[in-house]
Amino acid sequence: MRSRVVFLLSSMVLASAAVIATGCSQDTLSGGSQDLNMTYTPSPAGAGRFDIASFKVNTIQIVPTDPQEAALFGANRMLLRFDNFTADLTATQPVFYSHIALAAGSYRVTTIAFTPPALVDSNLPTNPATCIDGVPVIDAQSTTGVPQVFTFDNPSTLIFTVQPGQTSLALTVDVPGLIAGYEAAFTCAFFPCPGCPVDPKPTVAGSPFNTQVFRDALMANITIK
Repeated sequence: MRSRVVFLLSSMVLASAAVIATGCSQDTLSGGSQDLNMTYTPSPAGAGRFDIASFKVNTIQIVPTDPQEAALFGANRMLLRFDNFTADLTATQPVFYSHIALAAGSYRVTTIAFTPPALVDSNLPTNPATCIDGVPVIDAQSTTGVPQVFTFDNPSTLIFTVQPGQTSLALTVDVPGLIAGYEAAFTCAFFPCPGCPVDPKPTVAGSPFNTQVFRDALMANITIK
């Protein structure tokens, strides 16, 4: 019995090491794991009025959903990438995110963290349809109270399954939904600005930021599959 536990533990650790070694080598995978190309996939794509738009995925940590397999890791977690990844929200096609190895089975995200988007509209309309449509730059510095990092522990929506023979895994982002949720977290107002391209000038500066609205938007518009 002890030898079987040691074998299982060794297999899981090897699979974990293959994941954590992302980007460092492409050595032969350990037994039971399979090679996966992970992508950042905009679906649907479309950054709307913004010609520059991005946000960073700081970390994604996972464990198997099976309690016995998860217990073998103890406090350890598998990383899906070593360093931060900057997701271009203006992209229309999948972009390489990480090269990983996972055994077939189900996994849950234990920790995922993002930095807030940075959105730039270089060609503002003369008569914006809404207040927020007249704000040229929306980012963490646009007003006070915007967290520098949004961290989620054990989010219930981020569970995925790797099928036997599967070769790819996508971090999928509903870009229009994410941007709309981010804009909705700001409070926009007009103030007089003689000589500005738009008068009165729309601004979110000094307004409260609704952290919960954007946290909800992140979880509603991001999946792994």
